Amino acid sequence: MYKKILLASDGSDNAERAAKEAAGLAEELSSQIILTYITGTPPQSKLVKDNFDVHKVLKDDAEKKIKQTISALTEKEIPYTLKVAIGDPADEIIRIAEKEKADLIILGSRGLGTIKGVVLGSVSRKVTHSAECPVMIIK
Repeated sequence: MYKKILLASDGSDNAERAAKEAAGLAEELSSQIILTYITGTPPQSKLVKDNFDVHKVLKDDAEKKIKQTISALTEKEIPYTLKVAIGDPADEIIRIAEKEKADLIILGSRGLGTIKGVVLGSVSRKVTHSAECPVMIIK
């Protein structure tokens, strides 16, 4: 049913709860995880240090920020691939899910209040409305 699960993480508490759910589901269904980390443009100093290898800078940053998620997947021996990107988190999550043909997207809820959620929108709200596959939001 869900052979490819896209797990979006930013290292927050909600994202860690989402990672636990994704790991449990992946273990139960023998699924693979597509772990995604979306960020803004890296500082120029980091780019210079790594010879302008943007992918390396993004991957290193992701591995630091979502270390607990990676550890949880590794401990349970759940196969995963790490995808990193720069841009609007919701747009990039949807783009990666479509490109990777994900069967399910799992992400944490930021817990914005009703007013803030309406005014600002949230990543989970945007993903839910735009994704072509089912979306599971973990509080």
